[in-house]
Amino acid sequence: MGGRFLRGVYRLVIPGGLILLAAAMSTHAGMSRGLTGAFWSTFPYFIFGTGLVLTAIFKCSRLFFAVLIVAVSDRVLVWLMPNLSSVGIHRTIFDLIALLLPLNLLALAFMRDRGIISPRGRQRTAFIVAEIALVAVVALVHPVQVRAASLVHGQIVSSAFSEWSQLSQPALVMFALAGVLMFIYVMRRRRPVESGLFWTLVTAFLALNAGTANHVSSAYFATGGLILSIAVLETSYTLAYRDELTQLPSRRALNDALAKVGDKYAVAMVDVDHFKKFNDTYGHETGDQVLQMIASRLESVEGGGKAFRYGGEEFAVIFPNKSLDDAFPSLETLRKSIEATPFKVRQGDRRNNGNKRKKKEKGVRAKKQVQVTVSIGAAECAGEKLPTDQVLGAADKALYRAKNSGRNCTAVSV
Repeated sequence: MGGRFLRGVYRLVIPGGLILLAAAMSTHAGMSRGLTGAFWSTFPYFIFGTGLVLTAIFKCSRLFFAVLIVAVSDRVLVWLMPNLSSVGIHRTIFDLIALLLPLNLLALAFMRDRGIISPRGRQRTAFIVAEIALVAVVALVHPVQVRAASLVHGQIVSSAFSEWSQLSQPALVMFALAGVLMFIYVMRRRRPVESGLFWTLVTAFLALNAGTANHVSSAYFATGGLILSIAVLETSYTLAYRDELTQLPSRRALNDALAKVGDKYAVAMVDVDHFKKFNDTYGHETGDQVLQMIASRLESVEGGGKAFRYGGEEFAVIFPNKSLDDAFPSLETLRKSIEATPFKVRQGDRRNNGNKRKKKEKGVRAKKQVQVTVSIGAAECAGEKLPTDQVLGAADKALYRAKNSGRNCTAVSV
């Protein structure tokens, strides 16, 4: 569990946290060296423009709208705020943006990609336009300003708790709530889009806390746009090299790893026992949960092994610079760990769900525990320059021997 948590933290911090750290250092270094004027006025346009183009090309609608929201927030502060007639209106608009921005990013974190020009995409665009119109109305209509001010300037606790921040207490609460929920979601899913949105929330907070319409706030907003742009590239890589269901490296990643592994290694093929029967009995959704459980055990394999999703119910594990004798104890530990892991399914065959009443009954049935086991076949390349497909074939033959020997065991090539 500790190893999985550390891997989750690593995937959270890299690259978003490092980008933010580098941007913060560069921003303050640039300010100290007098990098102002043309650079700071064009830098955000370049970042936001690149982000919108990348997210549109790769069809990442959530990231597209996130870049759009951050860009609009930054430009409203730069264009509108200096032209407002009074300090009161200035503060109300600022606090309104600080309240809406985390709410939008939080919503995007829990939505699905539904396209940019699709009906859902048009609805999201209309919602953003409505928010822009709301800010404009607040800026222009005095009665609305009064009402908005009473909402966004509300005091929740003693002002001593929020004196350190430029934000109002409702905005601070919204940022804190969004941050906690998005952090939990990122640690559970560990995917580039959610991680990018979380770090964009952090950069938005830093931008707003730096004040309005200044180079530091624009630099932090642009950093959020940069993080979202890199999240697009991460997502593209993930789709190519990481299995979406199990989050293990995919077969393409396995082929790349085998090409670089050298002339001494052990490889194992892992297959779920009676998986087709399990799927037929309990349904594909439960079957997917079985694969996710096994993947979580494979992710923690000992002995320097690295696990991959090979396809279907099959997985592969590579042990670089290891012999079969070195890898065998780790494979046996893995097999026994999977066998000892409790797995619960709802009682009843999935075919009992023929009508709504039965579906409802199924929902309140007790769960029963079933045993999930795997068979493992292993082979090695002991310093010879053997083709990788030959070594995989030997491991596959060993896997069939394990299955023919009664399953739930580990066999090695002979």
